[in-house]
Amino acid sequence: MTQKKCPQCSRILECGVDQGTCWCFDIRLDREALKNIREMYEDCLCKDCLSRFETNVVNQKI
Repeated sequence: MTQKKCPQCSRILECGVDQGTCWCFDIRLDREALKNIREMYEDCLCKDCLSRFETNVVNQKI
């Protein structure tokens, strides 16, 4: 796992994407949310920050 700093909140996070397995693979985002994240940030977000985008997607579908 690689340690990174979340560009949103500055927390340190563990990224496993280089090893082919990471906690972020379980976060469900629609295409628009993913596009917005990629436009705003150049690197990985921590679980709390990334999950906020997932929650927004879920709330929009209700």
